Amino acid sequence: MQVIDSANEIKDQAADWFDHASDYFEARWNLGVLEVSEKTAGVVSSLASAVIIGTIGTITLLFVSLGVAWLIGQQLNSPALGFFIVAGFYALVGIIMYMVKDKLIKVPVVNSFIKRFYYES
Repeated sequence: MQVIDSANEIKDQAADWFDHASDYFEARWNLGVLEVSEKTAGVVSSLASAVIIGTIGTITLLFVSLGVAWLIGQQLNSPALGFFIVAGFYALVGIIMYMVKDKLIKVPVVNSFIKRFYYES
């Protein structure tokens, strides 16, 4: 009888251990899903903010550029020349940005995502 009771006790303990282990792994899975969801929501909200601010900044820059081109054109008595001068300025800025894109754009963006995903709680 003792052997059967001992076997039943071991069986019950194993079932309890299995139940606890499955509860633990389910809780860890749910925690992982929540953490990924929180970080994804943070990245998406940052991206949405950047898009909105970028759009507003682009529209502002467009109108300022048009105004400056118009003023330069009036000063030179040639509206087309004013627009070409402003376009040349932006071409120069674009070439410089292309040459330093990794240092000024790629690295800070990657670092920002790494900090948000791995270091912020």
